[in-house]
Amino acid sequence: MFRIFLFFVVLFTLGCEGDDKNENLNPSNPTVIPYQEGLTTNYITVNNVTRKYLVYRPTGMTTVHAVVTVLHGGGGLGLEVSEIGAHPLSVFRTVADNENFLVVYPEGSLDIQGNPGWNDCRSDDISGSQGDDITFLKQLNAKLISELNINSSKMYLTGTSNGALMTYSYAFQYPETIKAIAVSSGNLPEFPDSGLCTNGSNLSLPILITHGTSDPAMPANGGCVADIGGNCNRGKVISQTATLNYWLQRNDLQDVTPTITTFDLNTTDAGNVEKRIYSGAKPFIYFVLNNAGHAVPSKTVYTNSSPSSGVQNRDIEFAEEVWIFFKGLK
Repeated sequence: MFRIFLFFVVLFTLGCEGDDKNENLNPSNPTVIPYQEGLTTNYITVNNVTRKYLVYRPTGMTTVHAVVTVLHGGGGLGLEVSEIGAHPLSVFRTVADNENFLVVYPEGSLDIQGNPGWNDCRSDDISGSQGDDITFLKQLNAKLISELNINSSKMYLTGTSNGALMTYSYAFQYPETIKAIAVSSGNLPEFPDSGLCTNGSNLSLPILITHGTSDPAMPANGGCVADIGGNCNRGKVISQTATLNYWLQRNDLQDVTPTITTFDLNTTDAGNVEKRIYSGAKPFIYFVLNNAGHAVPSKTVYTNSSPSSGVQNRDIEFAEEVWIFFKGLK
């Protein structure tokens, strides 16, 4: 009797081991993530051009519930925004550790000064990047969906400044491939490129926007972008109010009365924050950063003030607010 019992125990054990091995070898299993834990450098070839992107996978992650793609600004740090403590956009990694989502940092193409940026929908941005960034982001999005065995409902896009305008550009052209967007310091272009940038999709998308009322690089009242040399060679944008109205119209929220709260957690920064929540099927959250400048708002990563950037708001953590918004969507 003991021998028969032992025989079945051995068979059961071997069967379990075989099941585990087959599960791990199954490429369609959602627990198989083709990126190592931590921050890794990766490449994708788009139209015969090799493009670079970083992926941050939190320790212990076995299933991908969400992918947040983060677009850096132009003419600055590029992928260095992913380094902890170097930029407020790096806080997405910290939030991911707590909330267990994947963070992707793509690198834009080079502008005329050799700095990574994005070829967004501004037709009059003569000094910006000229690469095929929209195809890069579209193919990267598709690659992540395929290899992670997920769908577009788990894909989110966010960015700041030039990266904010690139986020808008993507939302004009391929909104069906993402769930929602969020931007910091970005207005819509006054003179968009022809085609989808001008006559793109009207598909509504949940959106979160933060913008400083005293932003010298992305003027709240519209005008030249980062017009340091006085030649307006980075193109023009419409006002933040006009940008707001565009998204209210697109999301069918123009008749919605927002819920408004005001707070000032850090009294040493530029001013307080007004948070407006427009509730609906595709909600819109708008943070008005009173007297703040161009920097991404953050409680934990300080950005020095300057005439070209203004004063950073330190009442909210952009990455945290964005994730709360994304996570709460149905």
